[in-house]
Amino acid sequence: MSTAPGRYPDRGTMRSRWGTPPRPIHDSETRPFYVTSEFLVFVFLLMGLGIAAGSSDNIDDRFFWIAATAASSFYMLSRGIAKSGSRSRAHDPREDLDIGRGDRKD
Repeated sequence: MSTAPGRYPDRGTMRSRWGTPPRPIHDSETRPFYVTSEFLVFVFLLMGLGIAAGSSDNIDDRFFWIAATAASSFYMLSRGIAKSGSRSRAHDPREDLDIGRGDRKD
C-alpha cells in the first residue's frame, strides 16, 4: 500500500507503546499577509503616494488621506475575499455550541 509522503496509511490501528503519535496535517492554502503580492503592492502604493504628496504641490493633504483610506479599504476587502473560503486551524469555542437544536430541557 503506497501513501503520499507525510501521510499515515491507517490512523485507527494500534500503535506500539513507544511509537510517536502521528502529527496533524495542516493543508492550508492561505498565507500570512506579509508574503502576499497585494500587500507588497499596497505598501508600494502608499510609499509612492506619500512621496508624491510630499514632493508635489499639486497633491494636497486631503487627497493623500482620501487615497490612502481608499487603498487601505480595498486591501482589506481583497484579503477578506482571499480568506473567505478557508478554515482556521485555531480552536473556536463557538463551533462546540448546539444552538437551535431543540435539545434544551426547561
